[in-house]
Amino acid sequence: MPKVLERIGISSTILFLGIVSFFTDISTEIVLAILPLFLVYQIGVTADIIGIIEGAAESISSILKSISGYISDKIGRRKKIVVIGYGISNIVKPFLGISYDWLHVLIIRITDRIGKGIRTSPRDAIIAESSAENKIGRAFGIHRTLDQLGAVIGPLLAFPLLAILGYRGTFFFTAIPGIIAILILIIFIKEPKTITKTIAKKEKFHLNKKFIKYLFSVAFYSIGAISYAFIMLRAMEVGIAEELIPLLYAIIQIFHVITGIPAGELSDRIGRRKTLQLGYLFLLISFMIIAFTNNIPGILLGVIMFGLHQGIVETSQRALIPSLISNEHKATAYGIYNMILGILTLPTNIIAGILFTMRSSYAFYYGMSFVAIATILLQFIEK
Repeated sequence: MPKVLERIGISSTILFLGIVSFFTDISTEIVLAILPLFLVYQIGVTADIIGIIEGAAESISSILKSISGYISDKIGRRKKIVVIGYGISNIVKPFLGISYDWLHVLIIRITDRIGKGIRTSPRDAIIAESSAENKIGRAFGIHRTLDQLGAVIGPLLAFPLLAILGYRGTFFFTAIPGIIAILILIIFIKEPKTITKTIAKKEKFHLNKKFIKYLFSVAFYSIGAISYAFIMLRAMEVGIAEELIPLLYAIIQIFHVITGIPAGELSDRIGRRKTLQLGYLFLLISFMIIAFTNNIPGILLGVIMFGLHQGIVETSQRALIPSLISNEHKATAYGIYNMILGILTLPTNIIAGILFTMRSSYAFYYGMSFVAIATILLQFIEK
């Protein structure tokens, strides 16, 4: 195994972190594949409430990403923080099975995302610190691919589980992959050796101009990247049956998976900025198709483009950061990036929910306008 990993240019740490994300995402994506349906058909909420739930959960998560990143840099420890984060998320999700009100769902989703907020920045820092400079794109690509492979299997499992166990039984089932993820993390992931050496000579963190410009682009992207839930609702509006929605969600994740590693390789070759702009372009095309189409093939094409965009953007956004920030502040930088990426999710999805309620296409027009600005702003990072 070590020789194989050395041959492809990644460490065992990256592989095992990918496997942890794989099992965690099976658990998470089982939930996400059926949660909009559960909220609409079991709890009886409207699109604007779904927007509030998703937006609040992600925004709180994003604030914690910044704090956990700073703490990780400050104390020189990554693994303990990552274990706490994954532990919280994987323990709380099965409790959706005893939720009978949208406020219950909101509390559980927020707690789940608190776990994600705690783990994400130090985990991304571990990946960057465990990779050679010219292989960072590949490292994030491999991690994101394993992560999203779980995101494919999750919705595919959700489809038969929903038929056999119902909504609540399916939520309880998520405890199994969650426990597996926690055990692998505790047993196989080791603290990066470079952290304690770097901590001793750490200088005060400050935002440089290139990183600030990048954060502006990230902010506009986040404002425009409305929740997948609105795509699912739009699909049902066009005529896709409720029971087929988990499969539609699986299509998004399949194309997300197949794009991750190629996107990382492409970013290592032609540059992270150009690759990221390509990902933003795919999102623009996706929203345009979904907004204008009135047939199922059109929705399917838009969904595929959305999945391709996710694979490119999630890999390239993270891979770009190490070139903009000093080594000893990676977790803090990832924390700020993740905070900005997510803290705008609440107002974004509240606005999108209101617009979708007025007319579904309005939500996608809104998203397109801000993603277009984000694409243009990327052009100025290196100037």
